[in-house]
Parts: sequence; structure tokens; C-alpha cells
Amino acid sequence: MGPRADGRAQPRHHREAPTGGEFPAAVATALSTLAVVPERCTPQEARRLVVLLGLVGAGLGRHHQEQDPAHRQRPERAFDLTAGPDRVPFLDYFARLAARTGHPQRDAYASLTRWNLPVSEAWWGDTRLATLPGEFDDGLIRTYTGERDEVRFLELIKLSETLERAVNGTLAPLAEETVDVCGAEAVHRLGVAAELLDAIRRLNTAFAALPPADGLRVGHFLDVFRQFAVHWRPGDVPPSGALDPEALERDLLLGVDPPGYRRHIARLRPGLLDGEWDRLGVVMDRPGLPELLLARLRPAGDLAEQSPAGLRVLLGSCPALGALYLVLRAHARVSSAHLMLAKKYLFTPQRDRDRAGVGDTGVVSNRRGTTGMDEAALERLTRIRGRHPLTALRRLPTADLESLAGVDVLRSHGRAEARFAFSAAALVRPRTSDDDTRDDDTRGGDPPDGGATGDRPAGQP
Repeated sequence: MGPRADGRAQPRHHREAPTGGEFPAAVATALSTLAVVPERCTPQEARRLVVLLGLVGAGLGRHHQEQDPAHRQRPERAFDLTAGPDRVPFLDYFARLAARTGHPQRDAYASLTRWNLPVSEAWWGDTRLATLPGEFDDGLIRTYTGERDEVRFLELIKLSETLERAVNGTLAPLAEETVDVCGAEAVHRLGVAAELLDAIRRLNTAFAALPPADGLRVGHFLDVFRQFAVHWRPGDVPPSGALDPEALERDLLLGVDPPGYRRHIARLRPGLLDGEWDRLGVVMDRPGLPELLLARLRPAGDLAEQSPAGLRVLLGSCPALGALYLVLRAHARVSSAHLMLAKKYLFTPQRDRDRAGVGDTGVVSNRRGTTGMDEAALERLTRIRGRHPLTALRRLPTADLESLAGVDVLRSHGRAEARFAFSAAALVRPRTSDDDTRDDDTRGGDPPDGGATGDRPAGQP
């Protein structure tokens, strides 16, 4: 069975095609030849099949729901197909594979990105800090349509998550209190984490700056890629970058916990791997790093009431305070970069379409994120990340804080980057095509990012 799920397959014959069309017929033919018993698969074999059948299922769901708006009320009817000689219903077959892996019973973020793409690594100079596995050893990336936009976007997501894993691994010993939160090792770890976060920001802003032919065409993102994030069953959770467990964990580690945020994370649980939810549960039960550190300094009073001289005295007694400020500031800037990407590729072009009378015509709405967050909610969360408990320290020169945290020394030893293990090349580099030089969105082109800079979120110096 091929990895494409765009309906272009040319079947020689078909046995059943309940939703009509060439793609369901080709899927029915391919499924009928599957001789694999899910319970006899090794975990890696099961993960590989989950990746492939996840893409296939997304294609089936999209084709079914595009045929008739009424089909969106019964999305599971798209999967009236069977697999193997025993004619196991498709959804049952997928669920049995998922049970071997801790995966949700539909396509999900983990299979679409982490398992699908090659092994990736986060490096600091000559030191490897984190690795994200991949389940295939051929160096290929399986996508919905085979378009380069999807390859590049999935690369961006996985490399970002790889750096995020390095951040969380660096900060975890402080949150676990196996490292003294005010000690020299804490200062070093926080300095490294700040630089890793800056690498995430650079990676994402560089991607956004690419011309459409070398990055992601707005029209393809809205009208093709996102339209595969359909429901398989009413109320389930389709794959989304918002399901990146490393980003969720980082918020919790850094004390980002506004009212309702944990309920939002809980709603994402059906889209996470079992182990990812377990890990988030552990982090939820601990205080965030700002709370831990401020508890050590509580006799000094409220930071906002301190003079610059008083703040310097506090930093002298606990240099980690300044280092944590740099981490929180870098975290807010990453959030601003993500908001900028959401505006550039989703919210602003859809708003332009609404003004032009085109509307929101896909089976997946482009007026909000796949997990339900709209532009206002993302803007609010970005502001919250910028208004962290250590904002009083912005009254001190950045150069002083970086010197205290040793960031200036860290930079002299190299920069943080993420790359795929099969290639030493970084992701973001020009890849201009001779035959693909325009944005495919004829209803508004590639709009501006709505004013977000990715470098300076609200409340940051």
C-alpha cells in the first residue's frame, strides 16, 4: 500500500468502495491483500502500519465528508471497509494495531510526525542533547499528497519538537529537585535551555521568511493539508501541532497554568500516546520552576517592589533567578513566533477570504486550530507567557543577566541546532524550484503575518 492519500491511485480492480471514487476503491483493494495479524506484529511493525493506515484513513475521511456535508455527522461511515482475508473492519484493525503501541485509535500527531519522519537530534556544539526516534529506515517522509510543502512543514514540526525535548530534558532535574534550583548547575542548565529556546524561535521564523516555493504555500496549507484533519468519529481529536507533548510539558515546567488551561490539556488526552499523558500527569503534580525558585527567595518580598539595586542583591544570592528570567523570556518569544506562523498561514488568509466573501468552505474549518483554539485564545496565551512572575527583572540590562547566567560563555562554545540523523544539513535553507514559484491560493495569495514579529512579544524588552 503506497503512502499517498490524495485520491490519485489508479486501482486495477476493487472489491468494495462504500463512499465511491477511485481512492476508496484503491484502498479497498490494498486492504484486502493485508495478511498481517495486528497481535503478531512487533511494536515497530505496528507503528509503521499505524503511520501508513493513519494517512489512508485521513484520506478516506476527507473524501467521504467532501461528498456531502451530511456525512460529517456520521464520519465513521467513511471506514466501511475491511482488512485482510478475515475481512476485519478497518477501524477494528486499526484499533488492534494501536493497542500494540499505546497510540490513539485514529491518526495522531505522534504517528504523522515523530514516527513518520527520520530520527532527529538536538545538538549543542559537539554534544547531542536529545533524540526523537523515527520508525522507518529509508529516509523518506510519507505525506498525504506527496507535495513538498507537506514534507517541509512536517520537518519543521519534528525538528522543533526535538529542540523542545532537549529543553525539557535540561530543565527536568530542577523541577524534580534533584538539582539545587539556586546552585551553579541550575544556572548552567537554565542558560542552555534559554539558548535552545532561541534556536526554536530562529528555526520557525526562518521558515516563515522563506518564499512560498521554498516553504509552505498558504493555499496548500488551508485547502489541502488541513483538510485531512477530519474526525474519524464524532468528537475525537485529529492530529495537530498543538498536540506536541514537549510544548505542553514545557508550559507546565515553566508554570504557565492560566485558568482553564489544564482542562484544555485534558481535552487533548485522546490524541496523545499513553506514555505522553502519563508524563504530563507527573509534571502537573509539581510546582513550576518560578514557584520553586521564588519560594526560596520569599523573605525578600515581591520582585515588583524591588529597586534595581535590590534586584541585583537577589541575583547575587541566587544567580539562577536571572537565568530563569532568560528562559521565561525565550519561552514567550517562541510563543510569539508560533502565533506569527498561525497568523501567516491560517488566521489572516482566512480572514481575507471572509472579507472577500469566499468564506470557510472546507470540511475542516480554517477559522480556528484543529484542537479548537481560535486567534484570540492564542493571542491571550501568548500574552500570559510574556507576563510571567519574573518580569520585574526586565528592568536590568540583558547583557548583565546573560553574563550572570553564563549565556555569553555558552555562545562562545557553539550554537544549538536540530537536524536529521541521516544528514548533517539543517532544515531551513533555500530550495527554489523552477516549476513551483507561486502561491497556490488564488483567493488572496500569501498575506502578511498580521503584525507579529516573532522577536518581541507583549511585555518583553
